[in-house]
Amino acid sequence: MENDSAYNGERYDLYADMFTDLIRGHNNWDPSIETVRANLMIDIRWPEVSRALADAVCSLCGCQRNPEAPPLAQDIGQLMCRTATIAFGTCCHAEIPSWFLQNNECLLAATLHKMLVEFVSSCEEDTVQFDRCMMRSAFYLLLDIAEGMRGYLGLPHLAESTGAHALMSAVTNSKYDFLSKDAMILHRSERIFAEVLAEQILADPNRAMELQSAFCFFARSRRMREFASVCLNCNGLGGMLAQLLAEVDLATRRLAEASKAKPRLPAPHPRSLKEVSSPNRPTRRTSARTPMKSPYAAVAKATRRTIRSRCN
Repeated sequence: MENDSAYNGERYDLYADMFTDLIRGHNNWDPSIETVRANLMIDIRWPEVSRALADAVCSLCGCQRNPEAPPLAQDIGQLMCRTATIAFGTCCHAEIPSWFLQNNECLLAATLHKMLVEFVSSCEEDTVQFDRCMMRSAFYLLLDIAEGMRGYLGLPHLAESTGAHALMSAVTNSKYDFLSKDAMILHRSERIFAEVLAEQILADPNRAMELQSAFCFFARSRRMREFASVCLNCNGLGGMLAQLLAEVDLATRRLAEASKAKPRLPAPHPRSLKEVSSPNRPTRRTSARTPMKSPYAAVAKATRRTIRSRCN
């Protein structure tokens, strides 16, 4: 969770430089630099961290990544594994404390929120104009970061899913529902994000209604479906977003019909339960018997003679 302390410019510069080099793919193979980055990622609850990541993603959405560097999701995953190992001695999800996983979720959700605000404010102030292509690149970049962090979020099965699933889970678990109709005025940036998210969900061939499926999470998340429906009403009935909502509605209806068609065994009548008797079990016979205590009268007791004095 983010701290409400005073703004720290030195902290912001430190994380901004780190995220910029990480996104560009600079020095990602240097073990000493990776150790420094891992130590910085242990405690990321500060608001300057998400601000630095959002600014880095927005400013570098059109940059060319180092061709010799591996994919960004792979770099992020390796960095998170190194961070957990330094902090807790293991990268096993079950042995990592919950506060660390929660801080990672807060980082993703807060970064998305700040990116949406940045896109809107830049258009209003005419400082930096982000066109449609730049916004799409920025959202895809954030989804790559979420894919690298998916194994270090609250739900353990996210490690077997996609970055879209991880980002949706982080946004859904956020205390502040910044994608709700009451919390925002729908702008072009929100509609573009909904399109990119729908593309990523449909790109995953897993359409099963199971925990490891981003499609299933979207179908069962009221917050995400309401946000997508609002964006669809503004974008029209075409595109990947409309296809996603149509497939979700179809899958939901099929699941409901299958549950109704499933035969159910009739409940037994209470009288029939009384008539059913348990099977007879063979009586175990043995020659040994429990020793009986002798009756009170048969117990031999030492007689005590009493000597009476005779009075002459």
